[in-house]
Amino acid sequence: MPYLLEVLLFLAPFAAFAAWRWLNPGREVAGPVVWLLLLGIALGAGGAIWYGLRVSLQPGTVYVPATLGPDGTVVPGRAEPRR
Repeated sequence: MPYLLEVLLFLAPFAAFAAWRWLNPGREVAGPVVWLLLLGIALGAGGAIWYGLRVSLQPGTVYVPATLGPDGTVVPGRAEPRR
């Protein structure tokens, strides 16, 4: 069932565009709409790159995954200097 929701969310923009084309035959997409779409794509890509650089590990460190402590508590994952 969760996969059905994911598929529907993926297909929603395509269905909206198809509905727009069906309701407005022969009408072209306006120039400002194209520029806004390109701006949105550029901002999304820039945000993804910024986030990836922000949360990456520093050079010379290794990721130590979460472990189960001796008293049964979870010790969170962390970055430590390379030994």
